[in-house]
Amino acid sequence: MASNPEFRRVVNYTDLEVLLECPLCLDRFDQPRLIPCGHTYCTKCLNELCAGNDAIICPQCRRQHDVPSAGINVFPRNLSYQQLLDIRTEQLVSTRQCQVCDKKRAFSDCLHCHKAVCLDCKRIHRQELTTTTDTLLMNLSESTDLCKDMLGTEVTAFLTHCDEVKKQISTYAKEMIDLIKQQENQLSYELDDMIAQQLEGSKKTLLRFEKSKEEIGKFVRSSKQKIARNESLLDEQYIEIQNNITKHLTTIQNVITNLKQKRKDIIFTPALRRQDRLGELSLTSMVSPTDHPTSPSMTIDDNKNPQEQQQQQQQQQLAPISGVREVGKWGNGPLEFWCPCGLAITRNNEHLIVVDSWNHRIQMLTINGQFIRTTSGTKGSGLDELNNPRDVCINTTNEWLIVSDSGNHRLVVYDINQFQVQRIIGGNESQLNLHLPFGICCDENDSLYVCDRGNNRIVVVRFNDGMFLRQWGRKGAQHGEFNTPDFICCRQNIVAVSDFNNHRIQVFTLNGQFLFTFGKIGMGDVGEFRYPRGIAIDDEGYFIVKRFFFFFSKISSLPKYLILGR
Repeated sequence: MASNPEFRRVVNYTDLEVLLECPLCLDRFDQPRLIPCGHTYCTKCLNELCAGNDAIICPQCRRQHDVPSAGINVFPRNLSYQQLLDIRTEQLVSTRQCQVCDKKRAFSDCLHCHKAVCLDCKRIHRQELTTTTDTLLMNLSESTDLCKDMLGTEVTAFLTHCDEVKKQISTYAKEMIDLIKQQENQLSYELDDMIAQQLEGSKKTLLRFEKSKEEIGKFVRSSKQKIARNESLLDEQYIEIQNNITKHLTTIQNVITNLKQKRKDIIFTPALRRQDRLGELSLTSMVSPTDHPTSPSMTIDDNKNPQEQQQQQQQQQLAPISGVREVGKWGNGPLEFWCPCGLAITRNNEHLIVVDSWNHRIQMLTINGQFIRTTSGTKGSGLDELNNPRDVCINTTNEWLIVSDSGNHRLVVYDINQFQVQRIIGGNESQLNLHLPFGICCDENDSLYVCDRGNNRIVVVRFNDGMFLRQWGRKGAQHGEFNTPDFICCRQNIVAVSDFNNHRIQVFTLNGQFLFTFGKIGMGDVGEFRYPRGIAIDDEGYFIVKRFFFFFSKISSLPKYLILGR
């Protein structure tokens, strides 16, 4: 009887349910798989543990294993666990009657009809399930073929539509080229007319000057002849010759001045927002640099008292710079970025700290966008190496940078002046067990709030010594639960977290008490997000949310007392 497999299924193993719990999700195993160190985890938990990396670290023994190129599914299934999972421990010893035949003791609950059944009824029901499953598989096969045909039809229709769009673009481009060519010809004709008018005036001036030139030539020749013949010229005659020279020089100067005054420069002004015309031609008088108006500047009134003068100087220094300035381009040199992710401004508002994620480095710029320094930019797990850093914050004394080194599962503290690594918080050997830390911020007490993305939680540590203070959150969609928390900000007495895959923002107290949430999935107006990422709170209590698809939302849903402490 001991060899009967059905008999072995009713043995009461009291600790079986504990053995069937996944150490990561703390739920019953779902498709358990063995990793090389011998530990077993759910397939979905291994996918989350991997999170796109080429290696995983076992949470139990901390050994590192390479992820096969084909993915997590290459790891073998734990068939022993899977067979045990077919047994529900609460049904191993049962006093219930079969709910189908009502004659024999129930062996287990049917997962299909949710009834307690005996072994005989379970065999009969399995035969029914087999027949039903075969029918469903046949329908699935037919549906697959039908879906393939429909997909082919959709792809053909899509490509046909794309061809039409290409034709429209080509036609429109030809029309625009013809239109621009016509406008170019028209502007050329207008330019030729303006040039002809300007040359006509210059020719008249030159003709008049030719007559004056002949008179000046006769005067020069006659005067030279008189002097060459050594005629006894009186002093008055020399003075008369010099006066005439000055007169003729004045005439020449007046001719040049008049020509400059009458001549006008031709200016072309492009019409950037018009399609009917390339631009306009206009005439403008030549203006000397001294005639250019100078821009007014703010001056300090000496008649004001010293306190008023100091306030005026501060207002000048704090005057906002108008316009938007763009800094950087793609690359790996100074002021070049590859996937810039996090950003921080030093507390004296003098420098920008940029997380250059895929270049594995941090860059410091002036507030005007000039490059100052950078970290090594070497990918790795060494002391001065980073692996896909994601965010940065600055402590309250403005002395230290704290960087979330996501790929190395740690925080790195840098000296803000020299970019020298001072210490490491977390890492593979740490009891913090950070997994892919992303967003990070620092409150007024120098407590660090970290989005522990891979563990779906918020971790709070003390900056001075890296000591664990508290944590909250788990995977889910309820209040206080997260599905990939991305970035975080704190302002006085609240913490706001961008809950990436739940498409919302959650707001907590500094101790992790849930306050409220806002946002839902969508691409519409206020309150709709699709994968929110960056989050900030301005001085007026507005939330500024960076959505994954290159949009910003500004939402005023924060009660003022939460910010101001009223």
